[in-house]
Amino acid sequence: MCYTYQNVIHFLYINLQIEVAPIDVENEVEEQIHGGVTRFVRTAGEDYFRIPDPVSRMANLHEGLKDLTIKFLHLDPPLQITNGTRRERRTNGRGYRYALTSWKKFMKAARIKVRDQVHYSFDENEQVLSIERVVPYVNRSN
Repeated sequence: MCYTYQNVIHFLYINLQIEVAPIDVENEVEEQIHGGVTRFVRTAGEDYFRIPDPVSRMANLHEGLKDLTIKFLHLDPPLQITNGTRRERRTNGRGYRYALTSWKKFMKAARIKVRDQVHYSFDENEQVLSIERVVPYVNRSN
C-alpha cells in the first residue's frame, strides 16, 4: 500500500524483513514514473553498485545475467557503454541480488567518486540504465 504525504510517496509494507543497507543504498529514493521508468538515487560506494531489486526484476536478471546498456547523460557529450552484471547470494541465504561488474572502471568512465550522490533512471521498455545527474560529495567536517 502506498500513499502521498507532503509530495513524498510513502510505502507501507507488512511482514517485511529488514537488512542493514550498505553505503550504496544509503538515502535511496525510488520513484516509479509512467511508461516503465524508475528513478532512484544512490551514494556511490567504493567497491560495488548493487542494482535495486525492482530494477533487477525489470531487467529480468533473475532469468539470466546479461550486459546492461548504460547512458551517462550527465556527461557532455553524453556517452553510452555496455556493462556486465553479476549475481551474489543474499546474506540471509534467501535469493540473490545483482550488481554491476568492473565498478571501479565504471566509476572512472562516468567520472563518479566515492560518496557522490548519483541519480539513476531505468527504462524498462528500452532496458537502459541512465545516470542523469551526479552531485559531488562535500566533506562538511571543516
